[in-house]
Order: sequence, then structure tokens, then C-alpha cells
Amino acid sequence: MTKPIGYYTSYTPGESGLLADMQSEWGSIFEQLNQAERAWMIYQLGYQLWMGIDEGVRDLVEETINNRASHELSSVDKLGLIEALVNQMKYSN
Repeated sequence: MTKPIGYYTSYTPGESGLLADMQSEWGSIFEQLNQAERAWMIYQLGYQLWMGIDEGVRDLVEETINNRASHELSSVDKLGLIEALVNQMKYSN
């Protein structure tokens, strides 16, 4: 992340709350987090989003990610897919 969290979120410097606490603890670009912590946060936030959606996951999607992605995709490709999926969720209806 090369831009501060306020670029990606509703956080404005000077506000209080979770985003302010996160910036204070881990830095404005989360530079204090290690890679394991970043991956865990992606997992947790994604899980929370998923639990709030009233649709199921099709078998083919689940099987593809569970059985093939770990063997066939590089870390860079996995991050690229995460970025693409985030943008689709963020900007779709």
C-alpha cells in the first residue's frame, strides 16, 4: 500500500474510531504489519464480507479455488485475483 488508508477508506485524519486506531498502531500505509498479518486481515475481512451476503458459492468455484489455486497460481497471481475481485465488489451494483 503506497497511499494512506484514508485513500482507500472513509477515514479522515483527526477522526477517532477503528480506522484511526489501525493507522496509529500500524502506520498510515500499514508499514508495521508483516506479510502474515496482511494475509490474515485479507482473509478475515473477506470472510466477514462473505458472511453478510445471502448467496451461496457454486461447487465449481469452491473446487477450483480449494483444489487448484494452491498448486497452479503464484503468489503474485493470487494477489492479482484478490485485487480484481475487490474492484468488482467495490464498483458493481
